[in-house]
Amino acid sequence: MAKITFSLEELLKILISNELLPRQIIRVRVKGQRIHFIIRTDAFILPYIPASLRYISFDNNNAIFELTIASGHLNKAVNRLNQALKLKIPDCMKLEYPNISVDIDRLLEEKNIKGVRVKDIFFENGDFTIVSENI
Repeated sequence: MAKITFSLEELLKILISNELLPRQIIRVRVKGQRIHFIIRTDAFILPYIPASLRYISFDNNNAIFELTIASGHLNKAVNRLNQALKLKIPDCMKLEYPNISVDIDRLLEEKNIKGVRVKDIFFENGDFTIVSENI
């Protein structure tokens, strides 16, 4: 078993440098306990939707995040978001508004990382701790 701890900023750098974010996600930054970003929808109406993510939990090998849309036209934005990203998010991610879940096993498999399994993820005091185990 191993543990690795890193800050939210470090998590963001890992996601960006490993190209784990959908291409529609732009202007990503960390503020407090959230990751803020803009979703590019390529639609005439609401071409850009400001949003943020907050880590919720780790359940059944899925890292669960809460998606918050920062728009006065929330229903329209959510519908556009579902249409725009339905087929474009990576296979290891699933959007069920307001939650986004990331299947960690599938992500590791897609990135050809073998011999390790994520046992748990904690987010405390601004730091992520990932607990792994050998398989």
